[in-house]
Amino acid sequence: MPLFIFAIAVFVAVLFLAVYAHRRVTENWLNHNGTRTRGQAITVAPPLSAGLVSRLTKTVTIISFTSSDGVARSLVPRSGAMTFTLGQAQGAVTVLYDAAKPANHDRMRVGFGPSPTAWHRVRLRTA
Repeated sequence: MPLFIFAIAVFVAVLFLAVYAHRRVTENWLNHNGTRTRGQAITVAPPLSAGLVSRLTKTVTIISFTSSDGVARSLVPRSGAMTFTLGQAQGAVTVLYDAAKPANHDRMRVGFGPSPTAWHRVRLRTA
């Protein structure tokens, strides 16, 4: 029985390490081959029609940018929180994305300021 529990713990650890490694490889690829563009981040209160989420969270950060194909896109944080730190989210952001697949949110990162040191995962905002 202890060997079975140990095997499950090792499997879970390997799974977490694989996800972490995949994220780092993607971020590294984007840093070398991705397209950087400027965007704008604002923090707003969601409408009441948004449902239960609007009652649980008071604000949401919306990041807007125009990709190289000329389409304006909106992004929201993906890290569980619906808002970035207020000091970070007010103003200009740098969006790093794959120009070949600009609608693929797995290949998008957002950093605050003109030359960010930390990148945050985001997802496409649905109307």
